Amino acid sequence: MTELNWNTIGQEAVSLLRSLVRFDTTNPPGNELPLVQNLAAQLTGEGLSPQILESAPGRANLVVRLKGDGSERPLLLLSHLDVVPAEPDRWTHPPFDGEVDEGYIWARGAIDSKLTTAVGLQVMLLCKRMNLPLKRDLVLVAAADEERGGVYGAKWLAENHPDIFDAEYGINEAGGFAVLIDGKPVYTCQVGEKGSAELNLVGKGLPGHSSVPHGDNAIFHLAEALKTLGKSKMPHQVTPSVRAFFEGAAKIQEREEVAILLMEMLNPSTQERALAKLPVNDATRLMFDAMVRNTCAPTILDAGVKQNVIPSEAIARLSGRPLPGATAQSFAQEVMRIVGGIVDFEMESDFRPGAEFDHETPLFNAIKDSMKRFDPEGSVVPYMQTGGTDARFLVDRDIHIYGFIPMRYEEGEEFFELCHGHDERVSLANVQFSVQVLFDVVSRLNGLT
Repeated sequence: MTELNWNTIGQEAVSLLRSLVRFDTTNPPGNELPLVQNLAAQLTGEGLSPQILESAPGRANLVVRLKGDGSERPLLLLSHLDVVPAEPDRWTHPPFDGEVDEGYIWARGAIDSKLTTAVGLQVMLLCKRMNLPLKRDLVLVAAADEERGGVYGAKWLAENHPDIFDAEYGINEAGGFAVLIDGKPVYTCQVGEKGSAELNLVGKGLPGHSSVPHGDNAIFHLAEALKTLGKSKMPHQVTPSVRAFFEGAAKIQEREEVAILLMEMLNPSTQERALAKLPVNDATRLMFDAMVRNTCAPTILDAGVKQNVIPSEAIARLSGRPLPGATAQSFAQEVMRIVGGIVDFEMESDFRPGAEFDHETPLFNAIKDSMKRFDPEGSVVPYMQTGGTDARFLVDRDIHIYGFIPMRYEEGEEFFELCHGHDERVSLANVQFSVQVLFDVVSRLNGLT
């Protein structure tokens, strides 16, 4: 490790990430195939044997395996290549140019999740070039379609190529970023994630001509329901991964009063007061609140056919995020307790439950040890992601998957604000840092450190 030129390695990883983000893989439609073909050509040139697995025309998944001696079960490096849409006119730099400015790569996918792909590939290339005596196969999967449910990506791979995921451990996106609690960095190792529930609120009323307004307007009814939903919170609940996060964060606090506030987040009678007093920024405060309850946010509104016609129906489409353990029925009941009697309610059929993995494993210990090596001031705690990842398709397998692409806290850089927001970006320093730490983790899991 000490003989490696990390500046050169970091620059190569930055160049790799910039090349990835320049492929527009906005989903829909995805169109991951040109990017996968480009990566496959590069990997073939490195002496690897990548596979291109197409689930539909233009929808491609990359799989590449670096063989170990087989004495330990494989390690999976999981990521996705599709990205959410961007609004270019609201960006400082064009979202698919991969420009470097002020020490950052600015691009859609710079974090979610082409960073994960670039870091995993760089670590695999290092292992290959150094001819390391690996005990485990390294299996990298860069999948399609994560942002639209994984139908053409991880879900399809799990159903049609299940042997790919025969691994003891997996490292995925959605964790590793640092949050500041009382000014001290706490690194998140994602061991749990919420599920997904798509539902609709339907306001109904009396249609008519807009020149004769009346109170039985479907939009008014829907607005009342949304206002009620916006002022209400779903019940406080604590899952094992959430408990592990707040207990772990409390143990490493220097000030006793901060540790007490973190523990009070686990109690429904003290959670709101503790949340208001915790020494964290507003983005972290919102994340903490979402971790201890199911959530349901309106994302799309649909009403009316013509501006001078009062509609008979108005629809709000909601994105629900159920905690691990919630069912479609229990989640729907929580929403109905808030908006029932105001509007009608429709639950979509593709409810996906949340997932949790045991955090007491050699992989978690390796992550903690590696982080302590590269950031002695930081600590790693288990964490539950408030969104979802492709790991949900592997919960019934004999595998532990953690989200962990480590990133130091950068002033003004908020992970969740950047992932799907305008001006998504990652610092050059964090790209190099991620490669260093992940390479160390892989080395430890193979008995090389």
